[in-house]
Amino acid sequence: MMAVAARAEVVLLGERHAHAPHQRWELETLHALHARRPQMAIGFEMFPRRVQPVLDRWVAGELTVEDFVRESDWDKVWRYDFELYRPLFEYARAQRIPMLALNVEQALVRETGANGFAAVPPERREGVSAPAKPARAYVGRLREIYAQHRRGAKTAANRSGFERFVEAQLLWDRAMAQALAQARQAHPDALIVGVMGRGHVEYGYGVPHQLRDLGVQRIVSLLAWEKEADCKDLRPGIADAVYGLVEHNAS
Repeated sequence: MMAVAARAEVVLLGERHAHAPHQRWELETLHALHARRPQMAIGFEMFPRRVQPVLDRWVAGELTVEDFVRESDWDKVWRYDFELYRPLFEYARAQRIPMLALNVEQALVRETGANGFAAVPPERREGVSAPAKPARAYVGRLREIYAQHRRGAKTAANRSGFERFVEAQLLWDRAMAQALAQARQAHPDALIVGVMGRGHVEYGYGVPHQLRDLGVQRIVSLLAWEKEADCKDLRPGIADAVYGLVEHNAS
């Protein structure tokens, strides 16, 4: 599968956030892909666009770990345990692999969720273009998620709230897809890898759908699957490949 993935334009790694087996799998996958495709760039969901200069300085070897954590605003923009992700960043630095900030400020996501994308002035959209219309099945999945947070609400206001919730999710997907597509245009010979939450990857609904709208067609989606997860949730089309994980024994 790695040989197939290495021939793609973009490879998406869908993770469970801050779950050590998933981050170890990502590191191993990056090793395997880089061995086959030395020209590579790695995009990360956890970083908003404004910290791109910090990522550049980190890869160039100009920052200590402490500097990187502070200047990237890690404890504000992501807040999960840095040590879980540190090996990924150190690998990129050691190999001089460009790191890409895929995300936008959460304030933009919140504004979109509150008022809708069209109501956000262009100068506050961080360069993100209008998202492609979502697949009906994706809207259905998002409805399930929204209902879990809004149980019992059946008003017209709640329906309007759901529509804005979908718009916020589409903005998030579009922002990451656009950053990946732009990297692909800037580095046409490189493999572009995106590290992000699995919800943005599964079934091709989120980021893959937006990538295709942006003209990127050769996309490979890979997911990690922990041993405690229910295999009944593994349905056809969830990804191009799913990797079963086991707990790491340090001894």
